[in-house]
Amino acid sequence: MRKYLFYSSFIFSLLIFLFSCTQDGPEKSTVLCEINQYKLTLDDFRRQLAEEVELNPDFKLTRKAKQRFLEELIRKELLIQEAKRLKLDTKEKFARAIERYWESTLIRDLMERKAKEISARTCVSEEEIMARYRKMRNTGQTTSSISELHDRIREALQEEKKTRILNEWIDGLRKRADIRINEHLLKSTPE
Repeated sequence: MRKYLFYSSFIFSLLIFLFSCTQDGPEKSTVLCEINQYKLTLDDFRRQLAEEVELNPDFKLTRKAKQRFLEELIRKELLIQEAKRLKLDTKEKFARAIERYWESTLIRDLMERKAKEISARTCVSEEEIMARYRKMRNTGQTTSSISELHDRIREALQEEKKTRILNEWIDGLRKRADIRINEHLLKSTPE
């Protein structure tokens, strides 16, 4: 329960900080649209529009598309305001969902960072490629030439190495951690 309260307080503080930064920051931008008490600044609109263009390659930036995008933002804000009016943002279910999202995002960012680090130092030698190719030929997995398979074998070996190194890193984290499991409680948990 204490962990839940900590996360709830942290997440609530973070959300307040984020909302206050976008609405009342020291460098106020021109207000593009007001939705009840919420002010959507031109800067926020441009930032969200740029994110949409980046995430959606099919998005064509036209005047009509901008108007539709603004209407979507208005609709989203109206739904958020209604959810807040009903105090859904204070429910434990909401806080748990935010906590799960926060944890998932944090883990994703860590894994991306570690994968880049591992990728930068993972190499595959020609000897490894040839050994894999010979094994494939000997077991009848391929009849293709090495030149046809070289790049695919290299990529497969590199991915295997990166996965192995990543798993070893995670195993190392576990070995260095102080983990205590109450086996009695675990066994008494209904199946």
